[in-house]
Amino acid sequence: MPLHPQAAAFLAIWNRVNTSPLETTPVEVTRKSLMAGIGPLKDCPELARVETLSIAGQDGALRIRIYQPHGGTPQPVCLYFHGGGWVLNSIDTHDDLARRLAAAGECSVISVDYRLAPEHKYPAAVEDAWSALEWTVRQGGEYGIDASRIAVCGDSAGANLAAALCLLARDRRGPAIKAQILAYPITDCDFDRFSYQTNAEGYFLTRSQMQWFWEQYVATPQQMREPYASPLLADSLAGLPPAVVLTAEYDPLRDEGEAYATALAAAGIPATLVRYPGMIHGFLKRVESFDDARSAIQLIGKELRSRLA
Repeated sequence: MPLHPQAAAFLAIWNRVNTSPLETTPVEVTRKSLMAGIGPLKDCPELARVETLSIAGQDGALRIRIYQPHGGTPQPVCLYFHGGGWVLNSIDTHDDLARRLAAAGECSVISVDYRLAPEHKYPAAVEDAWSALEWTVRQGGEYGIDASRIAVCGDSAGANLAAALCLLARDRRGPAIKAQILAYPITDCDFDRFSYQTNAEGYFLTRSQMQWFWEQYVATPQQMREPYASPLLADSLAGLPPAVVLTAEYDPLRDEGEAYATALAAAGIPATLVRYPGMIHGFLKRVESFDDARSAIQLIGKELRSRLA
C-alpha cells in the first residue's frame, strides 16, 4: 500500500530536522542528541515498580532496569533489548516503550543496557544479553520474577540480540526461553535484498546507515556471517522458541525479518509474521506519531500473556 499518512508526516519533519548524515556525524554527538530528545512521559501506564540495578556482566558492571506492573508476584518476565544499530540508544531512550510492554504483557520486563559499538565490538552485546539471562534465572526470584517463564523481545538491533540469545541459550543448553518477539529484526547482512533496494533512501533507516552500523559492530567482515551476528545464517534453527516477527513495509530490513520467520517455520518452529502496511522502521517506540505503534504494543502484550501464561 502507499506510505501511511502518519509515516509521511513523520518523515517530512524528520528529513527537515535531520540534515547531517548519521554516518558522518560523530557517534557521541548523535548519542547526546538522542538523550536530549527524551521528553517527559505522556499517557504512560502506571507500574507497581521500576528499579535500575547494576549486575555482573562479562566485562564489569551491566545496567538493567526492572519494570513490574500491578498484579502481585511472582511474575513471568520478558528480557527486552533496545534498538539503535548496536551503536545508539539505551534503556533510558526506550524507557517509555519498556513501561508500555510491561503493562500490556502483564509481566515483568527487564531492559538490558548492553555495551555499545564501536567501543565494544561483537560479541560484547550478545554476551551481555547472556549475562542478563543468567542473572534473571539466578537472582530474579529476589525481585518477584518467575524465572521458569521467560520470553525475549527486541526491536531492530535489539531484536537481533534477542534472536541471537535464543540461539546461544540453545547451544549452551542454558535456561529455557518460551518465546521470542522480534520487531523489524536484523537477521543477516545481505544488502542486496529487494527491500534494501526499494527502501534504500527516504524512509528513516537507510541502506547506507545499515552498512555503517555493521561496520561499527563487527571487527571483521567475516564476523557478519557468524550465526550470533546473523541468526538467519545459522546452520540450524531447530530447537528455538516460538516466534512472533513484526515487520514494516517501507523498511530496508523487511525482507530479512520475513525470511527469518519463514526459516523458523521451515525448521518446525511456530512462527507468526505480522507486516505493518505503509509503516517505516522504528515505528514501535513512537506512540505519539503512529497509531500502529499502540496496536503493535497491544499485540506484543497479548502474545506475552498467552505464551507466558
